[in-house]
Amino acid sequence: MCTNPDLPWKDEDGKVEESYDYNLLTARIKRLKKRVRLNEPIILTGGEPTLHPRFLDIFEFVQKTFPKNEIRILTNGRRFAYKDFAREILRVKNLNIAVSLCGPNAKIHDGITRTKNSFDQTIKGMENILSLKKKNQAIEIRTVLSKMSYKYIGETLELIRAKFPSIDQVIVIYLEIEGQAEKNLGKTWIKYSKIKPCLEGIYPFFSLLKEIRLYHFPLCTLDYSLWPFVWRTLPEKEITFIKSCDRCNYKKYCLGIHRGYPDKTEKEFRPIRDKISIEESDNFYHPIIKVSRDTLIN
Repeated sequence: MCTNPDLPWKDEDGKVEESYDYNLLTARIKRLKKRVRLNEPIILTGGEPTLHPRFLDIFEFVQKTFPKNEIRILTNGRRFAYKDFAREILRVKNLNIAVSLCGPNAKIHDGITRTKNSFDQTIKGMENILSLKKKNQAIEIRTVLSKMSYKYIGETLELIRAKFPSIDQVIVIYLEIEGQAEKNLGKTWIKYSKIKPCLEGIYPFFSLLKEIRLYHFPLCTLDYSLWPFVWRTLPEKEITFIKSCDRCNYKKYCLGIHRGYPDKTEKEFRPIRDKISIEESDNFYHPIIKVSRDTLIN
């Protein structure tokens, strides 16, 4: 269900980077220095970035090139099961580590990753990360909802609550239909309308964990009570609105629909005509901070 393509990613100039050679990567990082602002995080992603044979060297180079920027690692967490590696990474300030957890047990998680024992390694990696975490570091767990995992979201959150109650954030993400997810569409794609009942059942966890965010969800695909947890994270070029969205009272707060979503019809995305009492923020990425169900007006 990964969004990554089979071919290497394109570089910042739109050219396919044919090699992950250390010197080529550091040259790209140098070129980026002029474009990156101090408040922007430096994101190390992949595939799995920690698999690079010189990852620690690259990590150190990034740290020295951007000493005041937050460094964010998107990872499956497995290499952090080795405590020496985890200790080396977590010595750095201004660090954010986002670990992907695909399900509540080895059968589901390993079935999605297609790698035996990956669940056990990820759990061990999280344990090491949290045992070494410092005050100026943030750790989050990300779980992607797909056809293979959506039914188990409650069990996954319960596992996180039980084993990692100190986690800073939990991000629940609807999958993007691109890369491997598009290639394996029959195994991965599930309609928002099928997921909605499962999400309504997880509402108690929003008070049991420090913070839960919902990524990639149009407002009409969720119960009103979940709107304060919705964040807009997709770039404008990756989203669209259908004609009926123009009749929705809350379009200006909505993420929109990912362009790769197969069923862009009014049956799946219905305009919301109810008058709902909301408290809005001045943050474009997190537009709604409170919804009062008691003041819904039919």
